[in-house]
Amino acid sequence: MAHQETVVIRVNEVNPSWKEKDWLDRGCKWWKASAARIIDCAELLVLDKTDTVRAAARVAGVEKDLDEGSGRISITPRKIEHHELLKKKIRRPNSRNPVVYLRDIEVID
Repeated sequence: MAHQETVVIRVNEVNPSWKEKDWLDRGCKWWKASAARIIDCAELLVLDKTDTVRAAARVAGVEKDLDEGSGRISITPRKIEHHELLKKKIRRPNSRNPVVYLRDIEVID
């Protein structure tokens, strides 16, 4: 089986009061992204604006924004308990796009 990508979404926030569930809820909703590419990803990592992993989940599905017709998708997650990358800073491309896809995850902190 081919090594699947991980979808990595940066939420441009650092909110110390948010719990992992808050980060996951925010990271899953309404992004301009390819539904087909997201569904092919194995996992979702949600990062804060410092590229620290705040939530992790398996990608269970996607939902299209049919009501507004915005072309955006929402990710349906299946939470991963105690993911090894939680609270670790990872290397992310210098893209301005909040949604990126990685095959290999490099921990830098």
